Amino acid sequence: MTLRSPHPGPARAAAPDPARAVLGDSGAPRHAVVLAPVMPRWDEGAFFRQVAEPLLASGHRITIYDTLSLLRDGDDLKALVDRWAGYLAPEGGGLHGGTAEGGGSHVGGSRGTSAAAAPDVLVGNALGGAVVQALLTCEWTHRARALLLSGPTVADDELNAKLEGIAAAVGTQGLSAALRLLEEVVRGPARQSGTVQPPRDNPKAAQNLAPDEELAGWRLSTGLRLLHDADARQPVRDFPGPLLHVYGEQSLLVQRRHLATGHCPQHHLVGIPEAGMRPHADQPALTRATIARFLGAEKS
Repeated sequence: MTLRSPHPGPARAAAPDPARAVLGDSGAPRHAVVLAPVMPRWDEGAFFRQVAEPLLASGHRITIYDTLSLLRDGDDLKALVDRWAGYLAPEGGGLHGGTAEGGGSHVGGSRGTSAAAAPDVLVGNALGGAVVQALLTCEWTHRARALLLSGPTVADDELNAKLEGIAAAVGTQGLSAALRLLEEVVRGPARQSGTVQPPRDNPKAAQNLAPDEELAGWRLSTGLRLLHDADARQPVRDFPGPLLHVYGEQSLLVQRRHLATGHCPQHHLVGIPEAGMRPHADQPALTRATIARFLGAEKS
């Protein structure tokens, strides 16, 4: 069974401005954009706050976006990437350094984050990381740093099967069961004893953005299925700027083999020990230090 959006009309067709959370000084000289993982309910950017400090300390304001908030019913990953390209591009930046579809207007009618400047840092977690890597074909990204937190570059058959199993469980077993399956593959080794409960939904987010379980289930199943056969190896190989993959060495979902870099000496992969799919949650101090080194924010 494939669960369809309970609001396939105006809620999807309008492509409103995406849900976001903003951290830091609005007058900071640099801007970091963070794209979230698949979430049944938007958590107001809470997933990233434990590792935001290196960006804030290095003079960035941070805008954290709900990646799925630009998703329309029937989208594949390319359609979602194109919509984010149109939204994030500076005026005239478009999808691939030219103009966005629709004669230069932003995809879906959304307005971009800045009329003058592209983001200085692009950060993506899980699905958000896959979207960021696909965006690297756009010329306006080439002066940015790309930071990926368990963001798959390529999905193999094993990853496809794991994601589909969880997505299918939404329809066959219900949202709660699917979330338990997801937690089994993303939690870090420190939480394998079962003493730590799965993350709770943000009550405010549940009230404001996903008040019904059907919509939350649609977000989870559709979001996970977007990654089927994802492949951003070429955009990553061609990306001329600094790029860092951060992943949990004990992840049962996105693993080292799902990540790729190019020949650029500024492309790196860092495995976080004793961490699963969420290194920023399992080992926040180590993840913060890794991000700080990448940004050059640590004092020698």
